[in-house]
Amino acid sequence: MSEKQKGEAKTARIPIKIVPAERLKKPDWIRVKAGNSATRFGEIKQILREHHLHTVCEEATCPNIGECFGKGTATFMILGDLCTRRCPFCDVGHGKPLPPDPNEP
Repeated sequence: MSEKQKGEAKTARIPIKIVPAERLKKPDWIRVKAGNSATRFGEIKQILREHHLHTVCEEATCPNIGECFGKGTATFMILGDLCTRRCPFCDVGHGKPLPPDPNEP
């Protein structure tokens, strides 16, 4: 079985040098709330959980998820939550694909 790689594990083999820097506080106006269970956002998340669906939005930790889910849209992943590509800019876990789930909608 393939192990899902995310974050540092995914980029560990890329030869980069990380220079630590002071983290600057973001201004209050730039902060946006993703949504809660009482909004369209919550409704979409509930539907996804009930049907065991995976979205690129969630797997890639997309910063715009509140905007899309709030409008009732999502980009679905098929055949599980692993991607067969290894794009260094994307946070979707990658690895060898698992056999198809006969219960996947």
